[in-house]
Amino acid sequence: MAESGTPIKQVSKENLSARIYAQLRGALMDGQFEPGERLTISSLAEQFGTSITPVRETIFRLVSERALEMRAATAVHVPKLDPDRLREIQLIRVELEGAAAERAAKIITPQQLDELTRIHESFLAAAAVDPAEASVRNRDFHFALLRVAQLPILEGIVENAWVLMGPFLRLFHVHIPKRDLAADQHLHHVVLEALRRHDAAAASKAIQDDIRWGNVLIDAFEREGEVRRTGSTR
Repeated sequence: MAESGTPIKQVSKENLSARIYAQLRGALMDGQFEPGERLTISSLAEQFGTSITPVRETIFRLVSERALEMRAATAVHVPKLDPDRLREIQLIRVELEGAAAERAAKIITPQQLDELTRIHESFLAAAAVDPAEASVRNRDFHFALLRVAQLPILEGIVENAWVLMGPFLRLFHVHIPKRDLAADQHLHHVVLEALRRHDAAAASKAIQDDIRWGNVLIDAFEREGEVRRTGSTR
């Protein structure tokens, strides 16, 4: 597990498999793991303070959801998604999170707007110093906005996309210059301003533009892969 990530909390013996599943799935969404990172059942069991059995059950469940890959009996890895799969997930997020932002702009309360503003401020602070923490706070912002929209089925579908996308978003916060992430012009500001005006179309466009920002890194990964395959920088 990445050293700078939030430590996994130990869980009680009640409903172990379900609780471990929720925590490990949440860790993937938060970007606590990097693409390609190798996980071992024994080390995860030690971190959770449990036996191997409920961890193994969780691993099998996440493998069936394509959130993890099992290449051998003891070799579990966080998937390295290719550019096509990353863009597919981006498409899902753009459409669904855009629709949620549109609805949220129509019904958001001042208290909810204040909460989103606080989350964004904590994201900006983290983005300047800690990519892992910034990844968590970014996820907090997006899902707080989804909760405002009150579309639980849509939120569940987006959550599944984030399980797959979380490790990539961790890399995004590592590679994108800190000055861009922590800038006053960050697109979360545009989202908040649109929500403040109850401008549904502007809120939808702003969150979609924010999501599409990730395409910059996807394009870069694709170019690097092409160079490795052909040996050409053209």
